[in-house]
Amino acid sequence: MAVKITPTGEQLILKQIASLEQELKQVRIEKNIAFNACGDDKLANPNFHKLEQDEQILVDRLHEVQQIYKSAEFINISERNTEVVEIGSIVKCLFEYQDDPEEETYEIVGYGESNIDENKIYYDAPVAKKLIGLKPGEETILSVPSGQIKCCVLGLYRTWDEASK
Repeated sequence: MAVKITPTGEQLILKQIASLEQELKQVRIEKNIAFNACGDDKLANPNFHKLEQDEQILVDRLHEVQQIYKSAEFINISERNTEVVEIGSIVKCLFEYQDDPEEETYEIVGYGESNIDENKIYYDAPVAKKLIGLKPGEETILSVPSGQIKCCVLGLYRTWDEASK
């Protein structure tokens, strides 16, 4: 199944590919130096074997990220939807915990953009899945370790500044 990538996510994944390519280039240079240092006796140089393993790990990871990028569905978020929760939405929710209701604001983001410290949650995360498709005033039930809680969509916003007012 193809992942969904926003323009921000596309830039992040392209940076990740470039970084992996640079890392791979460096490991190959170090591996070549290690090979030349040990001559025909590669067994005598454990660093060479470690570099071979590092190279394979980087090659596998690079191919994985490139494949994700090639098969991705690109989502254009030119203007945020303020009528229904979708990828790109900034949504304020009321979580009705037993002892203390709590308001939280999240941005539903595409592949590679999630960052819990910035309240950006991946569209395929359980909370995001439950929120997508809801309109302001609508509710859903979320399963959490302590049981189930009700979550109400309070509002959708075009910007984080608008959401923080």
